[in-house]
Parts: sequence; C-alpha cells; structure tokens
Amino acid sequence: MNTTPEFKRLFEPTRIGKMEIKNRIVMPPMGTNMGTADGHVTEEIVCYYRERAKGGVGLIIVETTCVDAPVGKTTAYQLAIDDDKFIPGLSRLAETIHRHGARTVLQLQHGGRGTKSSITGIQPVAPSPIPMPYGTQVGYEGEMPRELRIDEIKELVRKFARAADRARRAGFDGVEIHSTGYYLVAQFLSSTANVRQDEYGGSLTNRGRFLTEIVQAVRAAVGQDYPLLCKISAMELGPGAGLTFEEGPLVAKMAEEAGADALEIAAMLWGVMPEIPPPTAEASGGLLPFMDGLKKAVKIPIIAAARITPELGEKALQDGQADLIAMGKALIADPELPLKAAAGRLDEIRPCIGCLRCIDNQTVKGIGIMCSVNGAVGREHAYEVKPPGKAKKLVVIGGGPAGMEAARVAALRGHQVTLYDKQDKLGGQLLEAVIPPHKDNMKPFLDYLTRQMAKRGVDVNLGVEADQQLIAETKPDAAVLATGVTTSVPHIKGINGVGVLTAKEVLNGAKVGDTVVVIGGGLVGCETAEYLAMQQRSVTIIEMLDEVAGIMPLALRKMLLARMASMRVAVLTGVQCREFTKDSLRIATKEGEKKTVAFETVVIAAGGKPDQTLMRGLRRAVPDVYCAGDCVEPRGIAEAMADGYRIGLDI
Repeated sequence: MNTTPEFKRLFEPTRIGKMEIKNRIVMPPMGTNMGTADGHVTEEIVCYYRERAKGGVGLIIVETTCVDAPVGKTTAYQLAIDDDKFIPGLSRLAETIHRHGARTVLQLQHGGRGTKSSITGIQPVAPSPIPMPYGTQVGYEGEMPRELRIDEIKELVRKFARAADRARRAGFDGVEIHSTGYYLVAQFLSSTANVRQDEYGGSLTNRGRFLTEIVQAVRAAVGQDYPLLCKISAMELGPGAGLTFEEGPLVAKMAEEAGADALEIAAMLWGVMPEIPPPTAEASGGLLPFMDGLKKAVKIPIIAAARITPELGEKALQDGQADLIAMGKALIADPELPLKAAAGRLDEIRPCIGCLRCIDNQTVKGIGIMCSVNGAVGREHAYEVKPPGKAKKLVVIGGGPAGMEAARVAALRGHQVTLYDKQDKLGGQLLEAVIPPHKDNMKPFLDYLTRQMAKRGVDVNLGVEADQQLIAETKPDAAVLATGVTTSVPHIKGINGVGVLTAKEVLNGAKVGDTVVVIGGGLVGCETAEYLAMQQRSVTIIEMLDEVAGIMPLALRKMLLARMASMRVAVLTGVQCREFTKDSLRIATKEGEKKTVAFETVVIAAGGKPDQTLMRGLRRAVPDVYCAGDCVEPRGIAEAMADGYRIGLDI
C-alpha cells in the first residue's frame, strides 16, 4: 500500500495577479548579508538563489532590498535599489532564477529604527522618537531614532515607487512592500512605535497611511498589471506590541484596497515571553489558526508561513486557510525540499532545527548567512557535489554530526565509506543535545543524518572503538577523525572527594539530589540547569566568565536566560571556585566577596578538550587524514557540519 502523502494542491499551479506560478510553494524574503558594502548583487547571492530555484520552488521573494541607502540598511552588506546602478546586478539575479523555472519578486524595504548608526553612520529615523524594544531575532534595540518630517515621509513614498520601477526594469515579476517586523512601514502601523499627532499617527487609518500611499504610488509607477505584494503582520505580541489581533485584518483590507495583489502574513514578538517556546521547539504552522480572519477580510491571495511542512501546507490549502505556502528557513536548510516532496522523498528532506544561526550571523556578528544543518549555505558559488577523479576507500572515525556529514557527502560523490563509532548509537553529542527542554526540532535532524548513512551506503560499525591496528587492517586511502571531545574536569581543591557527575551523565538519567551546583555556564551547562530546574531541583550555575551561554545566538540566549530566571535558577558569573567540602563549595566573586554554596550534587559542564588521541597513529597508517568537528576545537553544530561538508568535497 502506498502511504506517501499526495500534494495535489501544493504542486498545483496558481497565480498572483497576472503572474502565473508553477506551484504554491514560496521562498519568503530572508536576508543573506552577502551583497557588496554599497549594496550590489554578488556571485554568492546569485548562486544561493540559483540553488533554491533549481530545487523546485514556485516563487522566490528576494530578500530585503533597501530603497534608501545607507539610512535604511539593516545589515552592512544588504542589497540596495535606490539607484539605477543596481539594475544590472539585480537583472542577472532575476534572470538566473527564471532560467531554473521559478518566478521572482523583489522585496522593498526601509529599516527605520530597525537600523543602527554603527552600520549606516546615520541616526536611525522612525515615525516617532521611540527606541526599538528588543525583538527576538535582531537585537538592535535601544538607539534613539529621529522623527521623520512630513516632507521626508512623502519623499520615502516616492523612493519606494522609484525602487519598484527599477525592479520591474530589472526583470523581476513583481515587488513586495515590507511592512512587518522591525521595518519602517510596520513601525508606522504600530501604536507603540508611532505616537504622532498628525495625519500619519493616531487612528489605524492614519497609522496605515504610509503603507497605503506607498502601495498607491508603486501601483502608479508600475501599472495595473504588475504584481504587487505586501508583507504584513497578523498581530504583534509581547511587552512592546502595538498592532492588535483585531487590527491585522483591517490592515490587510487597507493594503488590498490600495492596490495589493497578494499578502504575505507574519507576526512579531517584542520582548521575551518565557511561556512562548523558542524556535528550537516551535511547532509547525503556529500562525495558521489566525488565517481565517485575514482570509475573510480580503479577496486577494494569502501566503501563510511559520514552519509549515509540506504535509501541513497541503492541509492548509485544502482547508482554505491559505492560497500559497511560505517555507523559509526550511529552504535554507534544504533547497531541494520541493523536488523531494513532489517525489515522495519526505524522509530525505534535511530539517531546520530553529537555531537562528542564519539570522545571528548577520545581525549580531555582521557576516553572511550560514546554516547549522547545511554547510553549503553562502558557499554555493564554490561548493559543488560532483564525482571524484578516482573513487577512494574512506574511513570515518566518529558518528557525530561532523563524521556523519563527511561520510554522507563523500558517499554521495561515489567514495566507499566505512564509519566506526564506539557508542551503540549514531549521533555523538547530538544524543545529549536532543534531551534538554525546548529541543524538539533537533531530534528530526538527528534522525535525518542517521537515515542518510543507510541511504548513501555507508558501512556503519557501532560499538567499535577504532584504533591504529584496525585502521591499518582496513587499508583506507583517507581517514576522517571526528571523535569530538573529552570531558574537562576543572582543578578545584577537594573536587575528587565530592563524587561529581558530568552533564552527559545527568542528561542520560543519572540520579541527582534536590540541590545542584552546575560548574560551567556554557551552552551545555545552562541547558542542563534548565533540564534539572524543570524537575523541581534547586540549581545554581557557577561560571568564571562574565556571562553564560555566550556562544548561543542572541535571541535563543535571551529566551533561555528568561526561562531560567522564571524557574529561579541562580546564575553566578565572574566566580572563582576555591574549595569543595562534603556538601558545599566555597567561591570568590569578581568583587572579592567570599561565599559558600550548598549542594547535594555537583554537575561538571566545563567544556571539553579536543580528542585527537588517534591522530598520530592515523597519520602513520593512512595517506590522507582529515580532522572535523569538535576534535579540531570545541564549537557548534554549524561548524561541525561545515567541516564535514567541506571534507566530503575535498576527498
């Protein structure tokens, strides 16, 4: 019996205005921060979108493109369209997407108070002089913007219209006005960001005037037949919310009456709400229940979003909740998602884990996009999976993400791959990473990697601790060492007499007391502390650095700290551990104050050291040896997967 889901609606042709689209899957606009410093299209951007077009998506809405640089730029290497000089590069991008069968729309944007002067060199502008509150993905809060004058607002309306005309001349099939999230048009719509007392503030009609004037001006510039989309918020949530659930459908109606041909729907969370799950645990289709009111408000097509899977997208289309389905981060993680879904190969779709590295790289680190599960993201111009000149015999030692990804890519290219791991399950540190709270979206990724070993014909040997003799007997042409780390136990007086547990032991079910001290406030330490706090343990984190969970993406870190605070996890930073006694730890704070912390159980989460025990022996036994993942240096999943992907291509 065939149990493969059928996607009759998802892969059914549709249209927006007079634009025909081959299926109902949309890649929504997501920044890459891979343009030039002055906003031109680069080879990296062209290749990034080429791969998504080749993957079978129906419509690509190209990322936020600034209509008023530099003041409206939200990242340093954002695309721009405020001058005709940008048309040739944008034209090449549109032509590349078209060549591979997709339609494309260009999103037009101004950051308003969602910019920062350290990027633009200019004070941000906004409807009102109110700093942006913390938003869960950007972290640009706090800088005082300058209030826009009426004449400046009118000129920005004209800039949006001129930008739309340039997009049309560049060959894009349509444009989208960005009016949600952190951006200027959304700021005018929000009652907390916009407290003006003139015709652009006060009532929703006035707050929506900037949006409607832009839509009308764009329509006049590009004509009645050119597709015009708007991205709007169904609502805003959190302490800084200013657009209510009741106002969302009214904004949708405003946009339609002004001349929009379709609406892409999002939502916005201002501030941190501990009760809302982070993206690593976000359920599929969280916005779908709110689509009914929007659908009733307008007659134009609605594009729904929020981690929608192919199966859920098909149901939403059949139930009439949406007309098209946006799959954003899912298409970063796997550009071939549409082709795989259409062929019934759902188990081969590489899932997004919701880690937000794609965003954090751009807005916090100021560099180009990356993906924790797809090492090719941002490198599509240089990475190509192709057969090797000569197939080789490869041994991979270690079945964590770095080892499995190296094995997957090498086998995909045609190499003969054997993998050894001393554990009885594949996964390495992922086996513990999936256990803490709010890691729901991590398990599908582990399952995907595990399935890939069988699908690619990798000879997996579990419960086998590889040594030099075993490798020498195998006689490989190349070897990948991906053995991870060994647990570090800090040198603290009296620690040997306490009977400590490692975080790994705790996450795997070791018995702990009611009062727990966690030594180490990195990612593992904090997640272990939250895991124990949810079991009603009293937990104290001891960290020698001045902050905890420092390597986490900013948004996830703020959410984790808020959840720990709500569960009264004590976090002591800048601390020196002096001495353990039988049931207490003596510490000194960075101010020099001496304290005693009581405990029943001590958990060590102080990081690890690269495990390169086999390196010397491998180099004697194997012609080519590569090192991947944490055994190079302790890092994250993204770096492990990137190592594995690159090595799989290099062999």
